This record gives sequence, C-alpha cells and structure tokens, in this order.
Amino acid sequence: MAVAVIVEESIKEGQLGAYVEYMREMISLTKQEDGCIAYDLHEAADGSGAVVMLEIWESQEALDRHMGSEHFKRLIPGGAAYQDGPPNIKVFNRL
Repeated sequence: MAVAVIVEESIKEGQLGAYVEYMREMISLTKQEDGCIAYDLHEAADGSGAVVMLEIWESQEALDRHMGSEHFKRLIPGGAAYQDGPPNIKVFNRL
C-alpha cells in the first residue's frame, strides 16, 4: 500500500535559499531510492518562508528503508539549523 508523507517546516528568515541548496543532495539521492515515487520540496505561495516536502512511497517498507539510509541519517539532522522550530510530519496511507 502506498504511503504519503507531508513534512511542513518553517524556515528562518533569510535562510530559504541556503536551505534549498542544502536539501539538493537529499532530494537527488532520495529520488534514486527503490520505492520512491515522489520527493519534492515546495515553497508557500504567500512568501511566508514555509515549505513542505511531499513524499510518496510505494510502501511503508520503502519509507522505512529511506529513513535508515546513510544520506537520511547524515543530512536530515543538519536541516534543523535552517528551521524555525520542529517540523510537522504527517503520514498517510492510500485508501
């Protein structure tokens, strides 16, 4: 069963460009993973500095492998330096 993940983040003022640049490697490597259907970063249209990462995985197992990957463990903690508070993460199962 496919799994969707929405990660909502508020980025510190003036840090959006640096955050996007930081996340390029994560996005590139993740899109190459088996089971990754989509992994895309989007900026709020209102210019508020909010971003969402929209993820779609073939299965919970594929998502679990992603979260255990070397690049996830290496890059995700560093993204916190750009965030204005903790992310809001929601996981959904396809109906």
